[in-house]
Amino acid sequence: MMEVFVTKTPISAKDMKVRKLRPEDIELMQEWLQHPHVHQYFGNPEEWLEEITENIDAEWVKYFIAETGKPIGFLQYYETDKAPEGEWSAEPAGTVGIDYLIADKENLGKGYGSEIIRLLIELIKTTGKYKYIIADPVPQNQASARVLEKNGFAIKENGFYFLNLAE
Repeated sequence: MMEVFVTKTPISAKDMKVRKLRPEDIELMQEWLQHPHVHQYFGNPEEWLEEITENIDAEWVKYFIAETGKPIGFLQYYETDKAPEGEWSAEPAGTVGIDYLIADKENLGKGYGSEIIRLLIELIKTTGKYKYIIADPVPQNQASARVLEKNGFAIKENGFYFLNLAE
């Protein structure tokens, strides 16, 4: 699996890179999860930090940091059939779920979310292991829903946004 990607399309005159999350990034994640625009959608920061810390080297979940000269966001993908039981457990084999955030409020609305999703889709495709991607933004997060739709996701009856990688 490739660890770093550089976008071909500049955003705000800067290229974006996605790299694997490292243990030293946990402190940064703790800060980001406290931001009101993140906390309202991600919930309890301590639960997220515990999950990431416990699973940082797990095979079923991969964590990443997006950078544009400095860290600006977090993204992850997880195998729905190997993750702890949840709404995603009923998804077909070969499905990964994704989560993502833009860390600082001043970076919202600049296209970084769309670029993060585009890079995450490419990263998942390069593994050659998965058929589908799902995302489940909270209904109030309309910006996230628009980013997913812009990247080819469609909403399913169960409320998940769904992308078929074979299409």
